[in-house]
Amino acid sequence: MKNVITLAVLGAASMALAACGGKLGEAEHLDATGSAFNKALYADYITLSKGEYGEGDYTDSDRFAEKAMVAASGATVGPYDPRNWKIPTDRQSVMNGAHGRLLQALSTTAPQKATAQLARAQTSFDCWVQEQEENFQPDHIAACRDAFIAAMAEVDKAMMVAKPAAPAPAPKPAMAEAKSWEILFQFDSTKMLPGSDSKIKEAVGYVSNFKRPRVTIAGYTDTSGSAAYNKELSTRRSEALAVMAMDMGLDPKNVIMRSYGEDRLGVPTADGVKNQKNRRAVITIESK
Repeated sequence: MKNVITLAVLGAASMALAACGGKLGEAEHLDATGSAFNKALYADYITLSKGEYGEGDYTDSDRFAEKAMVAASGATVGPYDPRNWKIPTDRQSVMNGAHGRLLQALSTTAPQKATAQLARAQTSFDCWVQEQEENFQPDHIAACRDAFIAAMAEVDKAMMVAKPAAPAPAPKPAMAEAKSWEILFQFDSTKMLPGSDSKIKEAVGYVSNFKRPRVTIAGYTDTSGSAAYNKELSTRRSEALAVMAMDMGLDPKNVIMRSYGEDRLGVPTADGVKNQKNRRAVITIESK
């Protein structure tokens, strides 16, 4: 694709398309039947199909059109399974985890209680899978991924069950101090070292100490490998940490992403040196 993909942008762009061919031409003239969730999926898949068609990707346009037709018929149409796609090895764990989270939501009453939000989450996930397999336009990948994360946050909000009133908490200080947590990674990998989950949960919980929190997630590498490769690796590390933190309840709207590669080393070393303490990502919580 040539433009950043979001369903909102594609929706506007698709208005300019006329008399589409291929499977899209068949799909867009159907009257969707079945549940409200199926109708929402149909509309979003048509939007994705039009966006792909408008940019000359007829294969993926047809794929999304086929999914729209299944949804329109009232039959079940599930999200793409990333295990069936050629996803880069270092992205598989993140995408498989997101896929599992989506399937769990689909197995609950979310299709009835968070209809539009869950449909947007599924179609954004499929967009993410398709872009990640192509793997040559990072901004497009990020747009689909971020749309999925935001939609899942809305699903979680809609599914929240009111709990009995808890005892009033102890008064909090007027201004909490800024605090950082360092997460270490395996060599040349986005896989975090054991014990990282508890640190991330603690960081996510600390956000509640601020009325207007700012959450900065920054990725780093050691000096082994080229500077260009390390910059990209640090982006993947900050991304992996952000996805996990958001899955634990971190609000995406408060997050700022940073990637420093082999700059700003935690432990200064010469070039070409492997150092575990420099293979890291840092999440910092502070007030705006």
